[in-house]
Parts: sequence; structure tokens; C-alpha cells
Amino acid sequence: MVKRTNAPDAAVDPPSPDQRWLLRKDALLDGVLADADGEAASECIIRNIHVLGASVSLERTLPISAHVVLLDTSNEAAHVARVIWSKADRAGLSFIRSYAMGPGLPHTMRFVWRLLFEAKLRQVERAVAAGVSRESAVGTIGLTKQYIRQMAPHAASDERFQRLLLSAERLPD
Repeated sequence: MVKRTNAPDAAVDPPSPDQRWLLRKDALLDGVLADADGEAASECIIRNIHVLGASVSLERTLPISAHVVLLDTSNEAAHVARVIWSKADRAGLSFIRSYAMGPGLPHTMRFVWRLLFEAKLRQVERAVAAGVSRESAVGTIGLTKQYIRQMAPHAASDERFQRLLLSAERLPD
């Protein structure tokens, strides 16, 4: 867990232009960008990422200074962030706090488990649409019966998540 600051509204000094490119790692990672409570979520592509922030591509423009949650589905990490710049289909995020998906995730962030599970289900559907058998897609993406059982405790107070888990039980293993 990386802690940037105790205050979510604290200003983050951007690195100098030289430092910015030294710190960033180009990437093409699947992600989900959500508002602070996880309700307005949409898929995005993480274009580059580093310990202090990320650049994402998405299908909407984000308001500058908005607080968002970026879920890096490839690495199963969640980042509470502030939008520091935004253009038509790209945005720059400054991380306020980052979490590995696991026991240290605060209760207020439990919704990211559902977002992660939904993203995996979409990956299966895309793979099947591309001609991969459902069994191969499920296995490759890791939506095994054991994984679904491990997700169940995270769905305790989220009815939508519980319904997703029930429907996923019918997936081949």
C-alpha cells in the first residue's frame, strides 16, 4: 500500500517534465475508472503509469480536480486519484492513495471487488466473441469456481455483486 497523503484534497506538485518521463512506464493495461463511490464506472485503458499517477484513455471527458478510483484490473490494484488534466479521450490522474486488492482494502473501497469481477466477466465475453471457447476464456482469465468462491465474502452487502456471482457459478470450470 502506497500512501501519498492524509488529505484527499491536498495539492500534488507535478514532477518536472524531465522527471515525469523518467518515472512513467508505458503500458496498455485494462482498467476501470469509477467515481469515488463506484457507481459511475467505465472501462479505460491505462496508457502509462508510475507510483504517483497514470494517464488513461476513456470514452468521456473527466472534470479536472474530480476524485476518482482507477482499478488496474491487470495488476489487481486500486488507486484513489484526482484528475489533473483532461482532454476529449484522455486524462491524467494523480494518485492520492493506492491499494493492492486484498485484506488491507478499506471497507469504503469494497465496491472495487465488484468492479474487478465485472471486468473479468467482460473479458470472458470479449474472448468468446473473438472465437475463443467459453471454457478456454474462463480458464485463461481465471474465473474458476475456486476464484468465484473466494470473491463471495466481498459481496456480502452488495446485492448486484451477489447476483453476478450466482450467474458466474454456471460458467464452465
